[in-house]
Amino acid sequence: MLSMTVNIPGPNKLTKDAKFIFDVMMDKISNLDLKILEIRKYSVASGYEAQIAVDEDAVKLKKIVVLIEETNILGRFMDIDVMNCDKKQICRKDIGMLPRKCFICDNDAKICARSAKHSLEELLSFMHKKVRQYDEN
Repeated sequence: MLSMTVNIPGPNKLTKDAKFIFDVMMDKISNLDLKILEIRKYSVASGYEAQIAVDEDAVKLKKIVVLIEETNILGRFMDIDVMNCDKKQICRKDIGMLPRKCFICDNDAKICARSAKHSLEELLSFMHKKVRQYDEN
């Protein structure tokens, strides 16, 4: 099972940028060579979300989605969680990967978030810039 959410800072999770990111990433996942069994998409106060049932090895699937998160210009703005058949979440650590990096400074994202190292305006501006770059290409 894949659980996808847009990782957007601030109280408003239903922005144009968030919708654009969500739609692009849904398209990326849908076009992978995976046996997708079911897709459920939601637009709720907490943001744009999807749950995708996939007939695939969970560890292999986590490696695929981490690659998307790390290499796609918009992938850094997504949280793509993978759960196995026992509903155990497969973490980056499980596949030998380091924790996610901050959008802006490449430090550990959790440390930056907890310390509020970057302002909301700085984070949203950075995200908007990356969405424009992606859209222009």
